[in-house]
Order: sequence, then structure tokens, then C-alpha cells
Amino acid sequence: MWDVEIKLGDLIFEKGTDFISDAIEDISRSAYSHTAGLVKEHELIEANGFKKIGYQALDYYAGRIDVYTCNDLTDEQRKAIVDYVIKEVGGHYDYVLFAWEFIRYMFHCMLPYQEGKTVRICSTLWADAYRQVGMDLCPGVKYPSPGDLAISKLLRKVGSL
Repeated sequence: MWDVEIKLGDLIFEKGTDFISDAIEDISRSAYSHTAGLVKEHELIEANGFKKIGYQALDYYAGRIDVYTCNDLTDEQRKAIVDYVIKEVGGHYDYVLFAWEFIRYMFHCMLPYQEGKTVRICSTLWADAYRQVGMDLCPGVKYPSPGDLAISKLLRKVGSL
């Protein structure tokens, strides 16, 4: 069905289609407003506002996503990334971090931030999953945005869906 090979743990980056997505893209100066990742065939896990961290069909994003892979990952690391993210299902979206990111981009300042254990935004969920297998996609950026992840030197765009 798809012309793009997508593997477990690969990341998808959404080009948003609504006001909030457009604002995120403009403020972060990125083509992307959202990050999710493949956890089984045609199924993603994502952290999305107004929902708990959970599953989403890949088809839901058809026509507006790019797929990125990390060539350096072993199959064992991919499995560990997926296992990490599955354990986060049911957690809450981190609106405080979302606001913190807004301030970071708009005013170019980094305020103190204390992260919660069961709250995430889309990009930090996946950045943390990669970090726990030794892959820091954005060295020096503790709370990366989707745009930060997309320019990681460890990721390679494999296509669009």
C-alpha cells in the first residue's frame, strides 16, 4: 500500500493542517508541527493535545507526513524504543512544556522547567525513547520540538506518505 519502507521506531513528522499546527510551524520555524512513531505495522503512538498518549492509525496522517529513519539503530534498539513508548501509553499531554516551548521560540529564553513523570509532548516522547537506547537525536536540546528532531544528523528522510 505504501511506497515508503517504514520500520518499527521510525518517526513521522506531520505538516499540520489547522490553526494550532500552523502556529507551531511558524513559531518553531519548521515544516512540521507533530511527531509520532511506528510501533507496529500501520500503527503509531503519539502524544497529542486533548488526548492521552495513545495509538493512532498511520492512515490517519496520509497525505501530510514525512517518514524519517535512523540507520544506526539495531533491531534490538528499535524494539526497546517501541517498548519504552508503549509503556507511556495512557500518560498525559504536557501543556506546561508546550507553553515552555512557546516561550523558548518566541522570546529566545529558557525558563526553569520541572518535567512530570507521566506527561509528554509529541517530540519529547520520542526523543526520550531514542535517548534510552543511547541515541540522542538532538544533543544539547533537552526538550526538542518536531522541527528540532527533523534536522537531527542521526535521522534520514525516507519519503512521504
